[in-house]
Amino acid sequence: MRNLPLGKRLFLLALAGILPLAAMSGIALLALVHQQRAQAEHASLEIVRALAIGVEGEIQRSFSALATLAAANSLERGDIAAFRMRTRRVMENQPHWLTIILADPQANVLLNTNVAPGERLPPVAEKESFEQAIRTRKPVVGFLARGQHGQFGVPLRVPVLRNGELRYILTCVIKPQAIMDRIERQRVPSDWVVSVFDAKGLRVARSRAHEKFIGKGASPSLQDLLKGDAREGTGITNALEGEPVYTAFTRLDSIGWTVAIGIPTSEIDMSGYRSLAVYGGGLLLSLALGMLASLAVARSINRPIGELRKAAQSLGHGGPVAVGANDIPETREVAEALAAAARQLEENASEREKLLADTEAARRQAEAANRTKDEFLAMLGHELRNPLAPMVNALELMNRRNHDPDARERQVIARQVAHLSRLVDDLLDVSRITKGKIQLQRNPIDLRTVAANALELTEPIFERRERGIDVELPDRPIFVDGDAVRLAQVLSNLLINAAKFTPPEGRIALRLRAVDDMAELAVEDSGCGIAADLLPHVFELFMQGRQSIDRRAGGLGLGLAIVKALVRMHGGTVVAESEGQDKGSRFVVQLPLCAGSETTTAWEPGPSAADDEHGRRILLVDDNADAAEILAQLLHEAAGCEVRTEANGPAALAALDAFLPDVAILDIGLPGMSGFELAQHLRRDARLPGLHIVALTGYGRAPDRARALDHGFDELLVKPVTLARLLAVIERLEKETSDRQTGP
Repeated sequence: MRNLPLGKRLFLLALAGILPLAAMSGIALLALVHQQRAQAEHASLEIVRALAIGVEGEIQRSFSALATLAAANSLERGDIAAFRMRTRRVMENQPHWLTIILADPQANVLLNTNVAPGERLPPVAEKESFEQAIRTRKPVVGFLARGQHGQFGVPLRVPVLRNGELRYILTCVIKPQAIMDRIERQRVPSDWVVSVFDAKGLRVARSRAHEKFIGKGASPSLQDLLKGDAREGTGITNALEGEPVYTAFTRLDSIGWTVAIGIPTSEIDMSGYRSLAVYGGGLLLSLALGMLASLAVARSINRPIGELRKAAQSLGHGGPVAVGANDIPETREVAEALAAAARQLEENASEREKLLADTEAARRQAEAANRTKDEFLAMLGHELRNPLAPMVNALELMNRRNHDPDARERQVIARQVAHLSRLVDDLLDVSRITKGKIQLQRNPIDLRTVAANALELTEPIFERRERGIDVELPDRPIFVDGDAVRLAQVLSNLLINAAKFTPPEGRIALRLRAVDDMAELAVEDSGCGIAADLLPHVFELFMQGRQSIDRRAGGLGLGLAIVKALVRMHGGTVVAESEGQDKGSRFVVQLPLCAGSETTTAWEPGPSAADDEHGRRILLVDDNADAAEILAQLLHEAAGCEVRTEANGPAALAALDAFLPDVAILDIGLPGMSGFELAQHLRRDARLPGLHIVALTGYGRAPDRARALDHGFDELLVKPVTLARLLAVIERLEKETSDRQTGP
């Protein structure tokens, strides 16, 4: 067997050990199963048929006797007394009859052999078979029932006809023991079980524990076997005692009864065990042959396999791999593969260490870049918001000093500053829009006003075009429940998008109308259109159509994604339509209509000095002189506050000697002493027990707010903030303090 491949050696082993075993086992078991089943089914069916014939014969014998009695002349004459004498003689010859009952068709009992003359006769029991005998005028086997004295009996009913007229129903009630006697005459083995069921499935007789189970139904497994209309059948069920039995049953069509017999499976399986003993010798012989062959082959492969095992263990511990020469090609190939794997593992370990070092360095770099990004965004927000704050306050101050309703320039600046403030927030976290986490300031708004604002925002773009924009707005207001700034942003994005991809001489149109219960804004253009493969994806993030190499259209592919997110937040839909490349495009926004009013959202004046004359003393600390000066003037003129401004923390603390404030409004990013440190100094000053401290800053992240509250601030407001918002926060803080002092 030198140089014989391992596969052939194992094949010889399997052939020598398994083939004889499989062949003999298969033939033996198949023959045994078929033999057992065939014998069991045949024997049980033959026996149950014989039992059924005996049961049916017993019933027919009683019917014959009852029919003879029904022909008595005394019934012809209606002589019940003479008929009673006749029934007495019949009862003496029928030991298995419980009683004889004579009743008219109206179920009036005329005679009952168990009741003496003159005594009260009991009513007809088990009326279902009684009515069937009247209806069919044929003999009927009734259902098992208890009689007057609690005994079980089966009524056999014969209609008594005279000249074609139904005169009586004659009934004999037989004892279930009559059926038991018939079963016992068949000499069924004591470990077998025979049961007889009436047409309702109630047990009339049972060869085992007859008195215990009479009147009860079949076991659940036998009930499953009896389901259906088959006249006879076989199967394995469980007896009421729990043992499994081979069961056969047959139905007596003439009386509706069922006879079933159960043969213990252990009795039938015993023959199979004997057969298995016969075949066991052959199986043992096959196993012995297989073992001898296995030993012979194993001796030739154990040594090289043992060497391979040691080599694999050495490989697992990182040691050298050494395998001696052997005469099995497969094991030699495995040894060579193990040696190659050892070399590869060594190379991989070196490369893995290098990759881990590079990965760790990249992780540290990414974390540093992320921290830098967060710091940059925070600083960007701070620096962008700081100049917006004095602009907002200056506009409000100008509005209060000059109430000219036609001051369109101030309204334009106010809208643009508000718009810019909102866009600064979006710049710091664009994902808020795309994920729907932005907070909307919703009010009933006329979409005509939204369209006007959007046109005003995009006016510089359309002024440079050869052809302007066609605008179709309805004469009546169209109100939706929405955020005016966000909806203007939606429409502006669509108009800018149309201008980007439409030639200067091309057509762009804006249309607004009401369709059923929806408001519809449509932006149409005659530009480059949208390719069919791109159309389903135009609202996805960073999705852009093909552009020229100079990327004149620009953009990052965020505009339409933001449009879709904002429209969805308003409960609306937006769709894009295009017939293809160079055939223009159409974007349609639909929003739910709502009841509105004629109020304007262009400018809402803040409270005047007459509205709030509390005489508050306010310390305002901000290193931005313009912001501090404008806010101080606004608080003084509009709210009647006494305001002192300082540019840094030390100056603010020094001012406390001459000025004790009720409220301190602090910028966080102060030079030298930060706003956090200044707030803690103010909290520790015993002269200011009820001081309210508000942070007014350009830092607006969630960590900034949490840090401010931890350092003694009562509230943090992000620049720019309106006077109404600032005063509302101060009033809330004062009310909370008052509620705590007065108590419940």
